[in-house]
Amino acid sequence: MNATEYIRRQIAGARRVSDGVTSDLTDEMLNWTPPGTANPISAILAHVISGEDRFIQTVIQGKPTLWETQNWAEKMGVSVAPRRGANWEEYRGRKLSLGPFKAYEDAVRAATDAYLDTLTEEELDRKVIFNNEERLVGDMLALLVTHATQHAGEIAALKGIQGAKGLPY
Repeated sequence: MNATEYIRRQIAGARRVSDGVTSDLTDEMLNWTPPGTANPISAILAHVISGEDRFIQTVIQGKPTLWETQNWAEKMGVSVAPRRGANWEEYRGRKLSLGPFKAYEDAVRAATDAYLDTLTEEELDRKVIFNNEERLVGDMLALLVTHATQHAGEIAALKGIQGAKGLPY
């Protein structure tokens, strides 16, 4: 197996975990605000989807995000996609619907898949800038996988606290 096929398989695996965790998610679970400083699932899910959007569209391809070009803030009913260290408060106490989150996820995944269809071994070694640091495209794609699975675990834990089954297995 070559590196591009491995990356595709890893992204598919991360999607299986994420889909398994969110497949039975309800609007009530999405919007529940946990005690303390933990974030609601809505903020985490928006963060994960918009993270993939930013990694693939902006960091790797140098394009604006789908969030910006397809007006997802308006469609989802929030003003911002939460990023690392900021923009999470807007999601606390909100009544959002899961449908637009899934539609945004579908759009982002389709754009990611279109990019992955062009992925070459040489592209994995191309340098990009992420958070003011030089990274390889391959490193960004690996980060995409760990980012998604890490937050899937977080969502599973928040579902468990609400009395629902967290992980699907």
